[in-house]
Amino acid sequence: MGAEPLVSVIIPVYNGEKTLPECLTSVLKQSYNNYEAIVVDNNSTDKTKEIINAFREADKRIRYGFVEKHLTGAVRNEGVGMAQGDILVFTDADCVCPHRWIEEITSPIRLEGEDAVVGFEEDLLKNYWTKNIQKIDELYMQRFSAGKYTRIFDSKNSAVTAKLMRSLMFDPTINITDDLGLAIRIAMKNKIRYLPDVKVGHFHRSTLKSTVNTYFTRAFWSAQVYRKHKKEYSAWNDILFENMSLKKWLVFPFWTLFQFIKSPLGEAYFILVSELSWRVGLLWSMIKRS
Repeated sequence: MGAEPLVSVIIPVYNGEKTLPECLTSVLKQSYNNYEAIVVDNNSTDKTKEIINAFREADKRIRYGFVEKHLTGAVRNEGVGMAQGDILVFTDADCVCPHRWIEEITSPIRLEGEDAVVGFEEDLLKNYWTKNIQKIDELYMQRFSAGKYTRIFDSKNSAVTAKLMRSLMFDPTINITDDLGLAIRIAMKNKIRYLPDVKVGHFHRSTLKSTVNTYFTRAFWSAQVYRKHKKEYSAWNDILFENMSLKKWLVFPFWTLFQFIKSPLGEAYFILVSELSWRVGLLWSMIKRS
């Protein structure tokens, strides 16, 4: 692959008027020269379309995609279908990308022959909720990474060859955790390179309500991924889906009590909120299934 192959940046968005301008501004200030940016509008009802069109008029590298209110897996697939690049790069509309982001996140693919790369994120708001979310995310990535590689594919900061992506695609029936299923399918045959120092700024959920909703929703859809693919992904069940086990449910009350003993009160409170939200999401997924 040449030094500067065409890169397609894919950005799904739904009602992103608050953060999308900053995201697109950062994408258009990249040190890497040969790229396009595909913004897929998931039938937004705010000023998202007007914002995208304004950026399109100013810079022809911006392309507009539209879907009729689909789950996130289908929205990202629309961007993949539109992409003309040899490398596909993913970020979200609530992220801000540093100047050398495309250059750095694609470097292992362009120069070292890797197939998939994932970076990390940086908290942009730094309030109580966002700081704790950031800490949990860091622990999560550390747990599933070893050396130069990881078992996680985070669609807010990642790159993959177009060939590999088109052979797998996101699951269009999954929302929010569509990158979880993709990570497993990538890692069954390929390695995912991890670049922890390549970070995008992220506007984390910053209130109690939004934090509860985030963990609830991710748990609900994680359970859907598990149920849909548990036989195919049996080698992964003990780690990525350990919260589905009866043992984890039985020890949860005691584990929570232990957190209040060993952790500062504020941190323990966040753990309680996030873990309860997660388990309610799992329960709701079971109820919906039945």
